[in-house]
Amino acid sequence: MSQTKKYSRSMRRARRRARDTKSQAGMALIMVVAFLAVLQALVTEYSTNTTMNFVSAANARDAMRTTFLNRSGANLAQLIIRVQTDVLDKNRQFLGDIQLSDYTELFMGAFGGSKEEVSDLSAMLGGFDGDAIEGLGVAAGAFDVQITTEDGKLNMNCANGSEASRKNLRTELEAMLFFEAYNPIFEEPDADGWNRTREEQVAAFMDYIDKDTAKSELRGSSEEYGYQSLDDRYRAKNNYIDTTSELKLVRGVDDRFWTLFGGQFTVYGDCKLNIGAIADPRLIASVIFLSAKNAEDPVTQDPRLLWALAKRVAEARSFGVYFDDLNAFADYVKNPDGALKELVGGADQGPFGGPSQGAQSAAANADPVQGVELDPQKLGQVAKSGPRRLYRVEVTSTLGFTAKGKPRFSRKLVGIWDTEVQNQNMRSTDYRKGAWVFWREE
Repeated sequence: MSQTKKYSRSMRRARRRARDTKSQAGMALIMVVAFLAVLQALVTEYSTNTTMNFVSAANARDAMRTTFLNRSGANLAQLIIRVQTDVLDKNRQFLGDIQLSDYTELFMGAFGGSKEEVSDLSAMLGGFDGDAIEGLGVAAGAFDVQITTEDGKLNMNCANGSEASRKNLRTELEAMLFFEAYNPIFEEPDADGWNRTREEQVAAFMDYIDKDTAKSELRGSSEEYGYQSLDDRYRAKNNYIDTTSELKLVRGVDDRFWTLFGGQFTVYGDCKLNIGAIADPRLIASVIFLSAKNAEDPVTQDPRLLWALAKRVAEARSFGVYFDDLNAFADYVKNPDGALKELVGGADQGPFGGPSQGAQSAAANADPVQGVELDPQKLGQVAKSGPRRLYRVEVTSTLGFTAKGKPRFSRKLVGIWDTEVQNQNMRSTDYRKGAWVFWREE
């Protein structure tokens, strides 16, 4: 009996030790699983943070690269403008109205393109080694520069100018909206439900900018366009505007209106259009309408005839015709068909010894257009000729491409260079006129 008790006691102790061992093993397994779960979370967090830091650093690196590429493009554009103003514009009597910005696309790849583009360009121009010339191409990425002028646009800040400037701007806006093709815009309400006529739309522009509170053309009547009744209430600025984007706040200017006319507005320069820089037939039509010697001229009263004449004038530059002064413009407008016949007949036009054969062929096949006699005094009140004053510079920088062919990283710089503004940078040693009056990177 004693042996049986001893055996039972040993078995109980063995089972107890087994239970204790199993309990300890289970606890150890739970601890290992918990430790692995925590370790996995830590590793995942570390990996995520590392990836985010790497992507952020790469984005910061690419942003810095594109920023300096944009500035390189802006410096190159400034050099081109300096050559234009200091060399070409000062020799207009010998060279004509040559605009270097019209030819920047021909050589921009040599400065802002990749090494492959530089090599291709050098092979096309004669097979020289592009790598042998310092400063050509960029090591990483590429940039493109476009230079246009603002001289051929309507300065909307002239609504705060002299009485003559306000009157001219009002009439130019009315003439720009004159054509029958734009009737649907004024037959239907705008995006906010406002029904307006052409005259009311022009008045809305003038009243938003001018400093008085009297409604345009209606003395004694206050400005009221319902800005306070809109979902996002605001007031008319009644002062100079800083950017053309502010014009989108004018009543009646919805997406449809802005798509058609937004590109013809500016807030820089003076209140006269440079006749050599106008490219839009609508603005040319407004100049012809305002400066016609006979206010009842059949051409100015017929939208189709006026549009045909304005379009012919807008195409003059492609034919090799340049308006160095207002008299040349008036002569061309008076007899556009005669001017083209003289051009086709071998007249020496254009900056490089005459128009191309393609331009001569286009001029020879052009449809007849009826001209208008202009009043030189009226023309001088709304237009001017001579060198350009304002240049719009757009630089687009890119880095790499995705599998779909889109730029992996892209940045754009927009600047306005005014040749008449004195440089105010005290650290600069360049005391010549000309400075950036607008600069935005996006």
